[in-house]
Amino acid sequence: FVASVVKKHINQFHIPYLKWFQDHGFEVHVCAGNDFEPGEVCEIPYCDKYYEVPFCRSPFKLQNFQAYRTLKKIIETEQYDLIHCNTPVAAAITRVAGRKVRKRGTKIIYTAHGFHFFKGASWKNWLFYYPMEKFLSRYTDQQICINREDYELAKRKFHAKYVDYVPGVG
Repeated sequence: FVASVVKKHINQFHIPYLKWFQDHGFEVHVCAGNDFEPGEVCEIPYCDKYYEVPFCRSPFKLQNFQAYRTLKKIIETEQYDLIHCNTPVAAAITRVAGRKVRKRGTKIIYTAHGFHFFKGASWKNWLFYYPMEKFLSRYTDQQICINREDYELAKRKFHAKYVDYVPGVG
């Protein structure tokens, strides 16, 4: 599982899924930034291995190049069967970093917890995020959308092999 941060994303939304995978015999790894306060222990229930990856939520920060290099090395070393990515910047980096391993059969799932481009969004969001998501959908085996607007757009305009609608947080 990949997301920009542990405490405010993985631990808030994905614990039931980590548990499900672990209960069904999967080894569960998490790659995310450590957003715990100094002195707090970075704990992730149902996680077998945690990799701290320094994602920055802004796509314009140079720190994301380091996150890309770190994640690419992890992905190529671990040889995952399945990678589930979340949060826009972390998901973009994951899909680019995972291009090579997809050729060996690794599947990449991206759950969009709401695209930054939507009816009523700023033209800047449409200008930047829409082309990026459309392009990166080529490196996405399954796109999960949590609202109908995103689902309909992804189904019509994107290139993921499968596009699914799962109402809620995914």
